[in-house]
Amino acid sequence: MKKVILIIALVSALVMVSTCAKRQPSVEEAEEGQCTLEFTAVKSSESIPSLIRQYQFPITKKPSQLKDLPEGLSADCKYFIAKLADKDVPVILDSPENIHDSVLYVDTDGDGHLLNEKCYAAKPTEERGVAYRYGPILFEFDEAQSKVKTEFYVVTRRGRYLTFYPAGYQVGTIHLGKKSYKVAVIDGNFDGRYDKFFSPPVKDFYRPQCDLFAIDRNGDNKLSWNHLEVMPVSRMVRLGRSRYNTVYYNISITADGSSLEFKKVEPEFGTLDLGGAHVQFQLWSDAARQMLSGPHQKTWQLPAGKYIASPIEFRHVDTSGYRWIFRSSEVGSLKDFEIKPGETTAFRIGPPFSIKTSVQQRDGSALIGFNLEGQAGELYRPGARKGRATIPAPKFKIIDEAGKVIGSGQFEYG
Repeated sequence: MKKVILIIALVSALVMVSTCAKRQPSVEEAEEGQCTLEFTAVKSSESIPSLIRQYQFPITKKPSQLKDLPEGLSADCKYFIAKLADKDVPVILDSPENIHDSVLYVDTDGDGHLLNEKCYAAKPTEERGVAYRYGPILFEFDEAQSKVKTEFYVVTRRGRYLTFYPAGYQVGTIHLGKKSYKVAVIDGNFDGRYDKFFSPPVKDFYRPQCDLFAIDRNGDNKLSWNHLEVMPVSRMVRLGRSRYNTVYYNISITADGSSLEFKKVEPEFGTLDLGGAHVQFQLWSDAARQMLSGPHQKTWQLPAGKYIASPIEFRHVDTSGYRWIFRSSEVGSLKDFEIKPGETTAFRIGPPFSIKTSVQQRDGSALIGFNLEGQAGELYRPGARKGRATIPAPKFKIIDEAGKVIGSGQFEYG
């Protein structure tokens, strides 16, 4: 009897110790943290994650916003429209002979007049390939209740398109318990402020038109897009290496980007059901960025909010044991969906596929393409992988009204 009582007591003690151990917060579970941020200049567009850059291609005619033009423009000038502070801003690239002699004009005060605007000469950069940079360029104008003031650079390669990126961003270190993280906020929409939160839906996953937040999760003192450390500013940030030790913090950023604050929060959750599909992709949200990955997980518990998915990598094992990998170009219904507290949002993606074709007329030729359309309307690029090999491009036949084959060939990837 004494032995039984002793065993029960030992078990109870072990349970209490285990329970107490589980309740002890990790270094990432500090209730709050805050830090000041300081401006750090950017030396090249390659020193910041690609998400922060804005790409603009030439337009076919002079922008309607322009009331006058600089004197002496050549016939080879190209017109662009930049998106700065939610305004369409006219830009002219003039390269009369060679791109290294080119100059750039920007409507820096938004009044439509370029006659008296400063011209920015091309300067060679140290970036990969032949590239030229213009700036720094100060964009400044008065709004109804505030003043917009931001500085940026423009880079071009051969004048085919322009790349815009901020002249710098705000950087600091936040302490959570015994752990510290390098953090940064970036003026992603070029309005001179750092407090515009992500608000789905958006047209382009990679161009969210909001401010951006970055955190050095892996401690390498870098802010890497490849390590999922850069994201749109949202209500919360998720920390933790797995779903079992995840902690959420509310984010508070001052408009001038001078300080940042975290406060631990327990969000409301809903469920995303993908029917057990083996997927890998990111979700951006007004709640918090997420990464979904796994072959066996049917559902995910996500904070309530509005979401948009990045291009999907879908994997499937056929009856012969071969593993197929499909990568999407569009995400269909996952481009704009909502997770509601205590409710399940369900999608079925992937096969059975249907073929969706497209035809474009260009320079007297017809360009015929196709994609594989999944159950949720997502489009997968041709060139799926089967095992370690990319399957060959499909063949095609052109048949007339009488059923006679008048042409045939094989598609090419690219």
